[in-house]
Amino acid sequence: MAIVLLTSSAFGAAQVSFDETNNVVKPRLLIFSGSDWCLPCIRFDKEILQDPVFELFSTQNIEIEILDFPQHKKLNKDKIAYNEKMAERYNPQGYFPHVLLLDHSGKVLTKIETAKATPQSIMEQIKPYLLPKVLKEFSTELILMGSSFRITLVTSEEEGEARLQEAIDKIKEIENWLSSWKPNSITTQLNKEAASTPVEVTEEYYQLVKRCMGISELTQGAFDITFNGLGDLYTFDEKVHELPDHQTIKNHLQHVGFDKIDLLPDRKIWLKDTETKISFGAIGKGYAAEVVKQLMLLNGVHGGVINASGDLTTWGTRANGEPWKVGVPDPDDQSKVLLWLPFENKAIATSGDYEKYFIHEGKRYSHIINPKTGLPVVGSRSVSIISDSAELSDALATAVSVMGLEIGMNLINQLDGVECVFIDSNRNLHFSNGLKKHAY
Repeated sequence: MAIVLLTSSAFGAAQVSFDETNNVVKPRLLIFSGSDWCLPCIRFDKEILQDPVFELFSTQNIEIEILDFPQHKKLNKDKIAYNEKMAERYNPQGYFPHVLLLDHSGKVLTKIETAKATPQSIMEQIKPYLLPKVLKEFSTELILMGSSFRITLVTSEEEGEARLQEAIDKIKEIENWLSSWKPNSITTQLNKEAASTPVEVTEEYYQLVKRCMGISELTQGAFDITFNGLGDLYTFDEKVHELPDHQTIKNHLQHVGFDKIDLLPDRKIWLKDTETKISFGAIGKGYAAEVVKQLMLLNGVHGGVINASGDLTTWGTRANGEPWKVGVPDPDDQSKVLLWLPFENKAIATSGDYEKYFIHEGKRYSHIINPKTGLPVVGSRSVSIISDSAELSDALATAVSVMGLEIGMNLINQLDGVECVFIDSNRNLHFSNGLKKHAY
């Protein structure tokens, strides 16, 4: 996978801003409510906003603005117009309750989760955005999961090194149970034993396999974690390569297919074919990047970038308020950027033939293998997928590479919150519908 270029780093604590009297401007808690009909809204007001501890916390740290949309109470025309204008900007979907924390400029710092909320849980979500606090960037780069990981975190001087180590330890932990190269991993155990007897796995592993199978169904098999054995047919380090004969490919394909995985009750997995092997090479790094991001958010890290060889996820903005800037590199020269993308609290993964490929009879074959034909992919130089999850972006980048431009882009255009940049073999750029007006 190609390394997506960054030109900036870090994340979203509220910046210090002063009013004309030189007082610090506090972050604003924006609350969309239906005060006389929405039961969760009524609960939020009674159990959170009226809680004495939360009232003291809010008085000291934030401003609260409630935008009410009642069904029976009467509001004046100016208030109605103002509330509707704010809803167009901050709540176009019409969710209730909908709670956002804004900085002094009106920029959304975070969405506050209100389901089963307590005063303490709301305060914990707000605390990472409160200033003053001296923020610094802490970075490290190392080989994990067989790939180059670059981790950048924005947090306080006291926490920086410890949080970096925490991120590294989490990736190593994931590698130990996910990798098919680790002799004691769950994946290795499955590949050895699950064809003869169901293997009980952890809940985390079980759910990951379940999501993989869901993506396989969505992409009609273009993404498949059972393709593992097909990779043994090719040597992508050799730039000139002969294709295996048809019968050899056919023999291998008999053991490929996500339908050969059976998810049983009690977190047990059974492989129906003794020769079927699974591997998470097309989703593992994106999964790890997403897990680390969520861990850092949970622990109050103000911002960061987890870049796993092009499977990249970010949150927030730089400590100085600047956004992340992410570019799609030129397939022929990764030091050059073909275009910059709008990138705020998003994940991107890029699959391409930048380094791993071979030439056969004048045709360039990517290292990405089509699980349905057993042949390496041709026709795409690079596919970049932008979504809310590095795990999903990673899997879909592989799937769209396999599906090709027309079918792959048609799929992406049907998925909410997912966008694509497709560079074909002639270096032409193609954009999904939602990205066309933003690319520059």
